[in-house]
Amino acid sequence: MKTLDRYIFREIFFPSVIALAALTFVAFLAFSREIGWLLELIVRQSATISDTWTISLAILPNVLTFTIPMAVLVGILTGFGRISSDSEAIAFRASGLSMIRLLFPVMLLGVIGCGASLAINASVAPGTASRLRELRYEIAARQVSLEVKPRVFNESLTNLVLYVENTAPEGFRWDGIMLADMTQPDQPRVTFARSGNLFKDDENHAFVLTLTSGSTHVVSPLSPDRYSFDTFETTRISVPIPETPAKPDMPTLQEVPTGTIWNKMQSRTATREERVEFHRRFALPFACLVFTLVGLPLGVSTTRGSRSMGLVLSLILMLLYYLAFIGGTRIAGTAQFSPFLGAWLPNLGFAILGLILQARSDREHENRLLNRLAETMRWFSGIFSGFRTSRTRFSRWRYSLTHHPKFFRLLDVYVLRGFWFFFVLVL
Repeated sequence: MKTLDRYIFREIFFPSVIALAALTFVAFLAFSREIGWLLELIVRQSATISDTWTISLAILPNVLTFTIPMAVLVGILTGFGRISSDSEAIAFRASGLSMIRLLFPVMLLGVIGCGASLAINASVAPGTASRLRELRYEIAARQVSLEVKPRVFNESLTNLVLYVENTAPEGFRWDGIMLADMTQPDQPRVTFARSGNLFKDDENHAFVLTLTSGSTHVVSPLSPDRYSFDTFETTRISVPIPETPAKPDMPTLQEVPTGTIWNKMQSRTATREERVEFHRRFALPFACLVFTLVGLPLGVSTTRGSRSMGLVLSLILMLLYYLAFIGGTRIAGTAQFSPFLGAWLPNLGFAILGLILQARSDREHENRLLNRLAETMRWFSGIFSGFRTSRTRFSRWRYSLTHHPKFFRLLDVYVLRGFWFFFVLVL
């Protein structure tokens, strides 16, 4: 790698890393469906530090599949925005460097991001999604044991009233058990047992309470003379877990390994949802390469004094891409569109746009499209800066700012203008 390539790569790599950390943190807190459940576990002290760490790691791959392409785009636009604002891009052009020559270090960053995102999306994310489902049941069993206090009637279980005399320190063994089953109100069942253990049935994805040395009593409130009594040495009772996902024995589509979906597609037994999921796992990582084609000419076209233009362009492009991507996959899942086109059409559209920008960027005197984009962004920024009046009014305003300390000075206006611009933009 030549000195120029190393310099450009360094300028875009570090902003990408910073953007990846910031975007992942925000997306983890704002958009993860499991974060509310995790916070509830922490507040209720149902999860240990190890559980919290494991759950966070299990959630992270699904977040990274979206934030890695975003970080690549932000890094390219921010890095080349800095290069262009310092007039280094003009020096590159004066040295005879074409846009294709500058594309090598940028494409290297895109390949790294694409490889990392592809490995996470196709291999890591399905496994972590399955592990997350297992953690839900393990922690749910622990919640049941933690909520059962000795010598207290517990009604947190659905249609069950549980009473225990003593609990073991680990919480999964109880002594002196009374369990009232109100599933059938006309025939309540009351079970007494000397001891019991709560364990997880991995085969059926359920929790089972094993009772020893006890008896079961069934009586009807409407017919007190009808009374049955039965003793047992050992019996097993299924314990319903509150807020358990439906059909826990069936893995979700996100948990199915990529190889399994591929084999179904080869044998033509894959459903439409599985085909959409397969193309989604591969189309999203390739957005890193597409963003390199779009980000380079837009970053180079940033004018001097507009270093923040890269961030604004990144937000707009990311919004457009993900709206098209999510909309395409949703439409493809409803049999109204091809699964392949639904996932790959946004990449194709942005790739064509990037190639057009690359070609026009090399024509210094015919760069109309980039100029229009730059003018549009300057107009967008000018909305928040206000309209300037005549030269006389501006002189009077400057005079009032200078001679009347109670009013804002020019520096204050400049700082506040930038603050409110980004505040409204992010909001």
